[in-house]
Amino acid sequence: MNYKLELETLYEISKVLSKSLSLEVTIPYVFRLLKKFMGFERVTLTIRDPSSDQITVKATSDKTFPKEGFKKGEGITGKVWKHGVPIVIPDISKEPEFLNKLWRRKNLKAKKISFIAVPLKRGNEILGVLSADKEITVKESLDELTRFLSMVAVLIANHYSLERRVEEEKSNLESEKKALTMELKRLYADRKVGEIVGRSRQILEVLDIVHRVAPTDATVLLRGESGVGKEIFARTLHFLSSRADKPFVTVNCAAIPESLLEAELFGYEKGAFTGAYSSKKGKFEQAQGGTIFLDEIGDMPITIQTKLLRVLQEREIERLGGSKPVKVNVRVIAATNRDLEKMMKEGLFREDLYYRINVVPILIPPLRDRREDIPLLVYHFVELFNKQYAKSVSISPAVMDSLLNYNWPGNVRQLRNVIERMVILDTDGVLTEEDLPVELKDTFRDQALPVGSLKEIERTLIEKTLKETGFTIKETARRLGMTPRQISYRIKKYGIKLPK
Repeated sequence: MNYKLELETLYEISKVLSKSLSLEVTIPYVFRLLKKFMGFERVTLTIRDPSSDQITVKATSDKTFPKEGFKKGEGITGKVWKHGVPIVIPDISKEPEFLNKLWRRKNLKAKKISFIAVPLKRGNEILGVLSADKEITVKESLDELTRFLSMVAVLIANHYSLERRVEEEKSNLESEKKALTMELKRLYADRKVGEIVGRSRQILEVLDIVHRVAPTDATVLLRGESGVGKEIFARTLHFLSSRADKPFVTVNCAAIPESLLEAELFGYEKGAFTGAYSSKKGKFEQAQGGTIFLDEIGDMPITIQTKLLRVLQEREIERLGGSKPVKVNVRVIAATNRDLEKMMKEGLFREDLYYRINVVPILIPPLRDRREDIPLLVYHFVELFNKQYAKSVSISPAVMDSLLNYNWPGNVRQLRNVIERMVILDTDGVLTEEDLPVELKDTFRDQALPVGSLKEIERTLIEKTLKETGFTIKETARRLGMTPRQISYRIKKYGIKLPK
């Protein structure tokens, strides 16, 4: 036996197998190497089929043969599978048990052809059989060839085991992801307060403050970036208060010109200015008994700030052109994305007004700092727009991953607009990455996945379900669509503490 050639062949086979996990891709090249370097003909790889009591052909060196299988103990291949040891037939023309089942060889007696079949083993498990024909020369040893083919079988068995483990893990991950998706769909409704959707620690902390301050008449200042949903939080404060059955009036201080803002807020009397043909109540009077929401108060002109301060101090307004003050019973909630402290130093915002409105400050965190809320918001918006536009659109895992990856400079407002646009334009009922708005595709593609975001979602879900089930692992696994072993593994992995 040429050991140098044998070693070179094994090296080349190892290189081929390392290039892909798929045997369907690599095995044809392995067979070519066996023929080129070692002279093996009609090489066949059979693999156990879990769905039947047979080993079936995975690959051969010839694609024209009928793909039949073997039962355990059937023919030479079936015997190797059953007993797990190599079998060598020096001359297949003289072996009655050689079935000639796969290749339908003709003129078996014309040449002395040997047949070698070796098992593919992984521990005590027999995965399949590797077999090959060879016309043996005088200088060759069947024992040496069998030993060599057995080494090749070990390489293939290890490769196939790795491929199988990867496929199983992928399947498990998909099952777990599906279970988490279903659980998130179920949970998002439970995590709504009014129109607020969220389950992150940051949002729960904000909601705790909202619940405590809502029953009072304290003035609240909502702070946060544009698009975080400050108006929604203001509405929630109103509807959780004793004023819920009274008006909720919104004023966007940045959208109304300075010349009109005073009249809009405080109203005017007939003849107060050109075009004032009748008296009109302002927003404060319209909100009588309820809540007025002064959005973007940082953009309010300094002259109007002075008059607003009087309203907050005296609880009365005076219409333009009027001479009698009007008492108002209104709760004030303000909001801004501006740096009011800096504006005070620059003389752009009154310090006394700042302290009047900043009784209970509430900071709404940006969406990028509470990514675990994104799936809940996505499902909420998909459901909302499905109903609004009479559609039945679902969202693919790939798109959900993309949405989790993005930093959302426009926060919840931007996410809402993206989902609405995708639902409107969708044509096949499933939102994929192709449905993402053109201006966002490259940005999504370049974003790095935030480390731990999905893991945090999974951990929180498991912790919550454990508490709901009295820390019963079996019931927790059932609810989440996992096995008890998978739940136990994640409890250890995430360091979840169980009561003693």
